[in-house]
Amino acid sequence: MRIHVVVGLGQFGEQVARGLAAAGSEVIAVDSDMRRVEEIKDVVTRAVRADCTSEAAMRAIGATEAHSAVIALGEQDFEAAVLGTASLKSLGVKTVIARASDPQRGRILALAGASRVVYPEAEMGERVANLLMHPSLSSAARLPSGFGLAEFRAPPAIEGKTLVALNLRQIHALTVVAVVRGGSAVDATAELELKEGDHLLVAGRMDRLDALARSWDLQR
Repeated sequence: MRIHVVVGLGQFGEQVARGLAAAGSEVIAVDSDMRRVEEIKDVVTRAVRADCTSEAAMRAIGATEAHSAVIALGEQDFEAAVLGTASLKSLGVKTVIARASDPQRGRILALAGASRVVYPEAEMGERVANLLMHPSLSSAARLPSGFGLAEFRAPPAIEGKTLVALNLRQIHALTVVAVVRGGSAVDATAELELKEGDHLLVAGRMDRLDALARSWDLQR
């Protein structure tokens, strides 16, 4: 089983640790605040108070055995995030994902060895903006290389149509991955007839997903 280290147990880091633990992974949760450590100790494999900037401390908690690590420290702990990233990479952790508040800090974290930098506040802001602009969207996630995955509320105009008649692949170069009906996923077969209340999980380029959202917004 893979071991993951999560450094920083604020709201973002705690959710990452809980999500990994719920998926069955071994999680070592680290924070300098003992209160946060105590709050999550019964959820993860190990919860420890430690200094992520110290290679000796990270080695002592078992970081050398970890497959990946997440540096989830806040903006006020940026220096510790940089040093912690470098410390974990020097200990041989293959993948280190670091949180940043802006691209400039993201570049510094990448130079320190971060395999990937994430911007949770910016990504959430973009997601909320998309939902506000497009009533047809239930949720959307941007994937690498300009692709994304979006959940659409089916507009009344497509009720009764089959997926093959909807023809999203030919018209929009998009793929329907699944249809969510009554809270359960239904296989997206060509002859599946769409019903009121269906949600379509659609994959493709973000610009094409945006174009479909604009088109279906007009039909609501």
